[in-house]
Amino acid sequence: MASLLIKNGFVVMEEEVQKADILVKDEKIAAIMAPGTCDISADEVIDAKGMYVMPGAIDPHMHLGLYSSFADSYKYDSQRELIGGMTTLVEYHRGKGNYFDTVKAEIEEATGNSYVDFAISLGLCAKKHMDELEGYIKDLGITSFKFFFDKQDIAHTFYDIPKEEALTLDKADLYYVLKRLAEIDPKCMLCVHCEDPDMFRAFLKEVQQKNPNSTSVADWDAARPDFVETNSAISGMLINGEVHGNMYCVHTSAKKTIDAYRALKNAGIDLGKVSIETCPQYLLLDKDHTTLDAKVNPAIHSKEDNEALWEGIREGLVNTIGTDNVPVDKAKKYEKGNTLWDVWVGFGTSGIAMPALISEGYHKRGIKLTTLSKVLSTNTARLFNLEGKGEIKVGFDADLAIVDLDWERTITPELFGFTDFSIYEGMTFKGWPRYTISRGCIMQKDGEIVGSSDHGKYLFRKL
Repeated sequence: MASLLIKNGFVVMEEEVQKADILVKDEKIAAIMAPGTCDISADEVIDAKGMYVMPGAIDPHMHLGLYSSFADSYKYDSQRELIGGMTTLVEYHRGKGNYFDTVKAEIEEATGNSYVDFAISLGLCAKKHMDELEGYIKDLGITSFKFFFDKQDIAHTFYDIPKEEALTLDKADLYYVLKRLAEIDPKCMLCVHCEDPDMFRAFLKEVQQKNPNSTSVADWDAARPDFVETNSAISGMLINGEVHGNMYCVHTSAKKTIDAYRALKNAGIDLGKVSIETCPQYLLLDKDHTTLDAKVNPAIHSKEDNEALWEGIREGLVNTIGTDNVPVDKAKKYEKGNTLWDVWVGFGTSGIAMPALISEGYHKRGIKLTTLSKVLSTNTARLFNLEGKGEIKVGFDADLAIVDLDWERTITPELFGFTDFSIYEGMTFKGWPRYTISRGCIMQKDGEIVGSSDHGKYLFRKL
């Protein structure tokens, strides 16, 4: 592969920003040098003067292939990821049938269609999945798994198996899954959807009876309020501590969850290893200023919740950003009707994380770029065992985003990805990558895709 020199940029390292030149060779970062000191003639040179070189962002939370083929959703959404400075994604697989077959089928469809590197996390729904865990790790290269509290007692309907063959997905199951993964290897991580079904199912009936024709996202918040998440998350953390597990709280949405987690940590209670993810929608949107397009689980709450999550990022309590991206068009989302109770949950939101965090976090709230880089890349790579990813470091993959902090772009249809609407349409973010580089290859320049769909490769993870 041709060599590449990125000169005169401000390089965002793990703890500091320094002016440096970066030499890339054979897909890797070959050297990080003082400006102007490289004595090697590179095949291509990028002058990054005035711009900031950040690790390529990693999206640890995507749902592809739900409403379209894996080939199409990887193809179109990975392009959108590149425009937003992302170079790696992790897809949550919950296929029907034998996982050894369905995961391999997904990898085959994604290969040749994904513009970015990709890994897979695996949803645990059936009892046999517990017996096959070590095989998933050894044979499929999967080290992160998902537990669905919201699917308690109904996992069989999603996996299409007899109920007696399905996991119950209650707190006892959480205990045994966390315990088993910890026994296999402490790096095995369980990603947990934290919402208490005992509560939200009762609340949902109550709110729906009161407002049967609702078109308000605020009613979704009433049906699945903040403490439904907090109750589930905190009890899960305490269980995790009992087994010395590795628990990752996906799409955290509530101030109460952050406050309770902070209090438990400050009290010195053993929670095991706990990591917190949030999503752009929980940082940018609130229940009173959005539409049914933004119906999602957990629900979008209040501006107070937005600000608490931003502060969680600043403090280091929030470790990662995932988009919870679900590529779906309006026809599918609204196919059952136009009331709150009819509309499917989820929306497309790939590639939005880096511009949103720079615009709203760095520019508006003064959060350091090094902090944002950890949340977007470094922490994610370490938690998900993505070796050689997430840092600007000699020997690591040359996954880079060269960011113009002053470039403003408004979300318009060409930025939607594999969907025909965006919950962020019309919003303007300041701070976009002029270049996105994946393993040394320039994949995106000035908002245009210049790389190939056969570039992305499957990341087989090892413990």
